[in-house]
Amino acid sequence: MALMTVTLSPQDITYDPSPEVKHGDLVVFVMAGYAADATAIVSLHHDDCFTARSPFKLTSDNAVPVPLTVASHAKRGMHPFQVRIHTRRAQDDSSIEGQSDRKNGGIDVTSDPPAEVRR
Repeated sequence: MALMTVTLSPQDITYDPSPEVKHGDLVVFVMAGYAADATAIVSLHHDDCFTARSPFKLTSDNAVPVPLTVASHAKRGMHPFQVRIHTRRAQDDSSIEGQSDRKNGGIDVTSDPPAEVRR
């Protein structure tokens, strides 16, 4: 069982070690480079990649990120996801509105489901 970290930043989405996973691997989403009040909602286009169902909510403090397990029934191939990131407006400056950002990424399942699951 391997661990992949998906880092969401204002510049890009990065994968460590890569976006490729196998059944039973763990995936953790974290935020980096955002304001302390930022939140993100991660939604998978087809909700069959992980044992837990999306959407998943993240906070920029990354307090105890919950690892997601790649489901044994996840189909081989790319599982696209979309992230919506929102920061609230500053309380001391009413001219600054909340900002939203949208990013797209994907988890690449590189193995077929076990034979007993495919039946």
